Amino acid sequence: MKSMYKQLAIALMLAAIGINTAHAVTPAGKPVTATIVLQGGSDSAAKWSAPSTATYKVHVLVPKTGTTANALYRVYPKGKKAGSIDCINTDAEFPCYEVMIDQTQHKNAWVQLMLNDDVETQWGFIKNKGYVTAVAGNLSAAELLNLSALARFEDTLEDTVRAIGKNYQGGIIFYLDNTGEHGLIAAQTDQSTGIQWYNGTHITTGATGTAVGTGLANTSKIIKAQGAGFYAAKLCAKLVIGAYSDWYLPSLIELKRMYQNIGPAAAAPLTNVGGFASAAYWSSSEGDSTYAWEQYFSSGGRQFYTNKSGSRRVRAVRAF
Repeated sequence: MKSMYKQLAIALMLAAIGINTAHAVTPAGKPVTATIVLQGGSDSAAKWSAPSTATYKVHVLVPKTGTTANALYRVYPKGKKAGSIDCINTDAEFPCYEVMIDQTQHKNAWVQLMLNDDVETQWGFIKNKGYVTAVAGNLSAAELLNLSALARFEDTLEDTVRAIGKNYQGGIIFYLDNTGEHGLIAAQTDQSTGIQWYNGTHITTGATGTAVGTGLANTSKIIKAQGAGFYAAKLCAKLVIGAYSDWYLPSLIELKRMYQNIGPAAAAPLTNVGGFASAAYWSSSEGDSTYAWEQYFSSGGRQFYTNKSGSRRVRAVRAF
């Protein structure tokens, strides 16, 4: 009987916040349905999970019953740290961004979640981890936050041809997989003109991957082993460019593809569109406790096994 009353109560609550979207302008994108969860004690929350690993503009629908002037949304592109109650946009591993919406100004209308009112705001989500949530913890106990169950994740390049050398999602595309829909992006400038690979002590980190697709795992292993400090992998992981915070130190072959496709070895008109120096760049690929691999962007693109204490340039990358 209690279960029946509970289901009836939920049905009445959903009916109370029902909306009519017949006259709303619907943006492009994938429709995503919210799930209602409890967060922070008695704080309720609506959660929209990212449909895939991609970069999206996110739109939420304000219901005609929306009366809150400070409806708070939080964007967790890479998920939420276990046990965390804070929303910190400078957290490199689990960044969180807050967006406030005045529902009274947007009743029965779609609203884009933006940073600094920038309509080009895009969020780099990771599937099964990244999500958007609306919370009521900032409101008084007397206030009610009415939400639509509808949200749309718009892939702005869903119908656009991605290409090597194209500016995209915070950097320059330098690698595409066989589908042409996923690949790797290099930051547009160097993150350092000279920084060490190690953190002051020669240890084995286990970051031995060299192939395309291993740079992110390498970076995580390096940071886990070396901890806090100022070194190449940590510098990349802490990088935030616009809405993108999932940067890492590239593996040896990822770095080689950068040199070949947007570096000095690239064919015209893409010859060095990445603006690389004629110098050596650190990869995340470890040789042993003392040495790691570097890629020269001169001298024929040679690769060397170098002492981790050496000072080399760094160019961060991210996947899409």
